[in-house]
Amino acid sequence: MNERLPFGEKVRELRKSKRLSQNALAKIAGVSPRTIFGYEAGTTYPRTASTLNRLAEALGVTSEALADSTHPLKSLANSPGNQSAETQCQMITQQAVSLLLDDHLPDAQKDDMVQAILDAYWESRHRSQVKNDTTT
Repeated sequence: MNERLPFGEKVRELRKSKRLSQNALAKIAGVSPRTIFGYEAGTTYPRTASTLNRLAEALGVTSEALADSTHPLKSLANSPGNQSAETQCQMITQQAVSLLLDDHLPDAQKDDMVQAILDAYWESRHRSQVKNDTTT
């Protein structure tokens, strides 16, 4: 498994390597087939540590291996010469994942948090694109 793959692609690659359908993986992991589809499409992420652990176990990997390098902000920070941003992004990502996996936050707050992260990511991508367009 390529450790740099986004979460959804890791799930898909591991599922296929085990010759499992989305339905079969869903049944083993204790989630709905629609949830597996969402993971693989990159539109959803496990909301609890127990769900991530069950999914990882069903795929034969650790939850850390499955969750590592999954956030799109981290790949953005991996650009050459951006060591400080990468370190900051890793810290933010770890904190965000901890909050999302914590069972103390209501689902609505988790949804809001994920949406805020995605909004920040896409705004950053837009600003980078505009900056690149004006410098070329």
